[in-house]
Amino acid sequence: MSTMEFDEVYEEIRGVLNPGRLKLTSNSIVFKNIRTGKVETLTKDEIENIKWMKRSRGYGLKFITKNDTSLRYDGFKDTDIERLKEFMTINFGKNVESQKMAVNGWNWGKVNFGAGNLTFEVDHKQAFEIPLKNVSNSNKGKNEVTLQFHQAEDVKVSLMEVRFYVPQGDVDGDAVEEFHQNVMKGAAVLTAKAGDAICSLSDINCLVPRGRHELRFYPGFFDLHGKSYDYKIPYNQITRGFLLPHKDNRQMYFVLSLDPPVKHGQTRYQYIIFGFKKEEETSVEISLTPEVIQEKYGSNLQKEMQGPYHDIVSRLFRAITEQRITVPGSFTSKSGAKCVSCAYKASAGLLYPLERGFIYITKPPIYIHHDDVASCGFNRSNTATGRTFDFEIQLKSGGSQVFSNIEKEEAKPMSDFLSSKDLRIHAASNWDKKVNYAVDKVKDRDIYLEHVQNEGQEREDDDEESDDEEDDEDFQGGEEDEDALEYDSNASINSTEDEDEDGNKSPSSPKKRKKTESSATSSKKKTDDSKKKSKPKESPKKKAPKSKEEVEDDSD
Repeated sequence: MSTMEFDEVYEEIRGVLNPGRLKLTSNSIVFKNIRTGKVETLTKDEIENIKWMKRSRGYGLKFITKNDTSLRYDGFKDTDIERLKEFMTINFGKNVESQKMAVNGWNWGKVNFGAGNLTFEVDHKQAFEIPLKNVSNSNKGKNEVTLQFHQAEDVKVSLMEVRFYVPQGDVDGDAVEEFHQNVMKGAAVLTAKAGDAICSLSDINCLVPRGRHELRFYPGFFDLHGKSYDYKIPYNQITRGFLLPHKDNRQMYFVLSLDPPVKHGQTRYQYIIFGFKKEEETSVEISLTPEVIQEKYGSNLQKEMQGPYHDIVSRLFRAITEQRITVPGSFTSKSGAKCVSCAYKASAGLLYPLERGFIYITKPPIYIHHDDVASCGFNRSNTATGRTFDFEIQLKSGGSQVFSNIEKEEAKPMSDFLSSKDLRIHAASNWDKKVNYAVDKVKDRDIYLEHVQNEGQEREDDDEESDDEEDDEDFQGGEEDEDALEYDSNASINSTEDEDEDGNKSPSSPKKRKKTESSATSSKKKTDDSKKKSKPKESPKKKAPKSKEEVEDDSD
């Protein structure tokens, strides 16, 4: 028997069972992946041990090589063991060992490292093993080590991470550090050294997670190194990048969206947010030859780069990760910014209406794509002043996100933006009982939104009108007494100022009027000719005063 063939054999790679054909010859073992067409060949001189074990799909055959690696093939039947033992003994000179598996369900045991695997044993029997080449990152805590894994695109459900509690016990030295280092020796992305970095930037201000960090770029991942943790994030986990200007136009935010999120302790970070000052500049040198830079990245990178910090970082991510960086588009707030100030729950932040979605920063960062939006609404705020409104986004998946305390003047720019993007605007969910809203039969018309826009426009008109009145009354010299009346701290908000025919202002406060009336009475007693005098003309008024109701309405 010089050859053996098995047609229904599977090779598990990152949770994907790849079907193939296994052929055993007198000198080698050949496996052909039916899905990818890839052929793996293992000669008999490379084989150290052969093990037979019970697997989820029947039985499995495991080959351990002399260079401390292993290959596993599943899908054998229990009747194949006798033929395999005979074939391996005759052709390879190796015995097939039957490995017992732990099936009692215990979650405590002993960990061994070898053959490129982490093996968890319970009562001297193997419970499971983890190929370390599938590990993308390892983080250590006080008494635990967390393993994160590379994700396969061909599976619907995949293993994200495994956490091990490591007690100190009677072992000399740091057991957690030893465990972590053993994982790092076999993990795929952690084999790179600092000297292999394409470039590095130090002392970067990171808002989420908070702290100062060193940023290193490698060919397949970037390293975010802080004081308490070290994250190595593959570029294929970056789903989006955003470069956002702050409302004060002096700061810039650079946001990275990650899937899966990175984890620190019990906290998961789906977004990484860097904060930069616009005037802050830096320089970086790429540790590649100009020929390699031109071949891999074209004109997007240069050997030496210098400029604003946020521009350098965004260009590096754009060129190395080949991910587009999103910037704000057509939306402009009333103050000329690309965002509006608001609050999400108890945290204040900024909401950016983008061309294809909304993003809120900073705590917690939220991104909503336009395709996920069912409708948007402008709701009356519960504050006493009534100068703000709440912006509500209803999601197609159910539920909603509410961003509160937005100034009323921003209602019109936001509604115009929503209309330009063909986003549906639903009616307000909470109405003010004091305001008599007419019942409107038109579908999707938001009466409160129109009311907010009108109030914002009226407030702007009042501000412009008050500015004009102040300009008209400025520089009227020679009337020092009138100035004293004009800045009277006791003046009532309902008082008016009339002028006589000579242009002098008459007192307007109640106290002043009373004093004037008493003076007129005493003057009447002293002279009888006052009745014979002609009646003075009615003094002209510059503008009709506002009633009390109008003043209260303007303050809303």
